[in-house]
Amino acid sequence: MKKFIMALSILAMGGGAFLGVLNKQTLIDERALAEDAQKQVTELKGELNQAEDDLTKATEERTQAQDERDQISATLSETQQQIKRQMAQISTAQQELEKMRIEKEEIDLAIKQIFPPGSKIQTVEQLQQAQQALKDQLTEYQNKKTDLMTQLQSIQGEMAAAEGQVRELEAYQIDRAKQIALNGLEATVIAVNRNFGFVMVNAGQNLGVKPDSSLLVKRGTDRIARLQIRELEPNVLVADVIADSVPQGVKVLPGDKVIFENTK
Repeated sequence: MKKFIMALSILAMGGGAFLGVLNKQTLIDERALAEDAQKQVTELKGELNQAEDDLTKATEERTQAQDERDQISATLSETQQQIKRQMAQISTAQQELEKMRIEKEEIDLAIKQIFPPGSKIQTVEQLQQAQQALKDQLTEYQNKKTDLMTQLQSIQGEMAAAEGQVRELEAYQIDRAKQIALNGLEATVIAVNRNFGFVMVNAGQNLGVKPDSSLLVKRGTDRIARLQIRELEPNVLVADVIADSVPQGVKVLPGDKVIFENTK
């Protein structure tokens, strides 16, 4: 029995040793695999970083190419615009040349009509002398025109002053005629207000009455009151009866006559 147990112990120890040897070899193999895997990971990382760098560089090159393409496109567009402007300028220049050609032909024709063969003016110097003579004559006429305009303005001023004097004289004569007519005018009291002491007379501005005109009330040959104009209209006036101008016991009545005094 002891031998069996010892045999089992020896077998167990041998198995443990065998397993230990197997586990050690497995650990060595796994470490080797891990190192290989680490190397592969490191290599993959390097390749990945290189790929990212290549991608970044490619992106930058693409962006630069796009910028260059945009710049070239802008330059091309500007060049096309310049070509269009130059073409327009060429067209305008051609039109101007054609216009100048037509004008030259017209000038040549006019010169032939004005200075036909046999004319006294045959050279440029003669033409310049004739032009200068015409300019001198034009200057003389312009000076005469200026003098005449000055005289005309002076005459117009004198006429305006004379017209103003005539209008003033006419206004004075009209006013004078009204005043003379007013001296002989005899109006009538058409209404009397006892409460407020004023009367209404059938004469107004149209007859030459003025706000400061002095009015006298007559009854027969007697002067019974004096009036002071309060309101003046074209054909009627309202006047206050001056109290101290009325004799005692006398009252202004409708139908009393009104004359004007102190008129010139």
